[in-house]
Amino acid sequence: MWAKFFKPRFALAVCVAPLVFGLVMVVLFYKQIPTRLNIGVVDLDNSHLSHEMVRSLNANSALNVAHFYSGLDQAKPFLASKKIYGVVVLPKNLERQVKLGVQTPVALYYNAEYVLVGKTLMNAFLYTLATLEIKQDVAKNLSIHGDLITAKALAFPLHVNLHALYNEHNNYAQFLLTAILPCVWQILAALGMFNFLQVCNNGREVWAAFGLNTLIFSAWGVLMLFYLKPYNAHWGLSLLSVVLLVVAISSVVLFLYTTIQDPFRTASFIALYTAPSLAFVGVTYPTDNMPALAQFWGALLPATYFIKTTIALDHYQAGLGLALSALSNLAFFALFLPVGLWIFEKRFCRV
Repeated sequence: MWAKFFKPRFALAVCVAPLVFGLVMVVLFYKQIPTRLNIGVVDLDNSHLSHEMVRSLNANSALNVAHFYSGLDQAKPFLASKKIYGVVVLPKNLERQVKLGVQTPVALYYNAEYVLVGKTLMNAFLYTLATLEIKQDVAKNLSIHGDLITAKALAFPLHVNLHALYNEHNNYAQFLLTAILPCVWQILAALGMFNFLQVCNNGREVWAAFGLNTLIFSAWGVLMLFYLKPYNAHWGLSLLSVVLLVVAISSVVLFLYTTIQDPFRTASFIALYTAPSLAFVGVTYPTDNMPALAQFWGALLPATYFIKTTIALDHYQAGLGLALSALSNLAFFALFLPVGLWIFEKRFCRV
């Protein structure tokens, strides 16, 4: 009986697909933190200060001063072609105005199409300018007071102490893969169950298909957990969430398959239901700020509660209650299993 489930080549391909997609994601995000992003510089001042600014920008691990331009118009084609991600414009008379104490704007034009790259550029640029500004203030105060400690205190009397929580190194692989991998895994688990159901003739075979799909994609889910490395997580609950997600999405697919009764329409509905998962699970954009329809759609996706469980267990010290709450919502989807089995027995059973 088991061989019939893998007779269609596409069913076998779907069962192996998590490995392929997982490797693709690993290759795409292997750098984890964006570094040495190419930028250009338009130095209209060509002074000692402007040269120091260029050196400081290039010394930042996130930036790489790759090109110099005589004007902003010359740099625009390079921005459009993605050869550089930003252009810093150092205005004329920069050093003179700084020495006179005149507030002087230094502009950064960056490509905001890539959200994470743009944020990295902006943070690196602001950090570099803030450091240079403090150095200038210290030098000015030192010439007046002659004491380094006093000069430093006057330059920055308020000490800013920033603490990045949950993703302190701005690791965009950690940020994105926590959502991308479960969403892709959910889609493939749904497709796996759908393909197995098409060769089922009775309730016993449906149970076999359900168990086989749960076994295969739970195994892939465990491997995914090891890759995501939830060091602080409660591993028992993490493994339970893996199994519950596969059970949940398989139960929903069974219900849809028996209700719609048309394989092509069922496949289309499954694609419509699961494909936008990344947008609605609340990682790339806060769920509370979404429209009511988006929040409702996110609540209908098992991956939403799996991701909430993973994040709660991995990042929040008091996350056990949040994880259990998400798991209880995930278990609710299993109610579609008995309903789907009952409908299958009534409409599809062939002796």
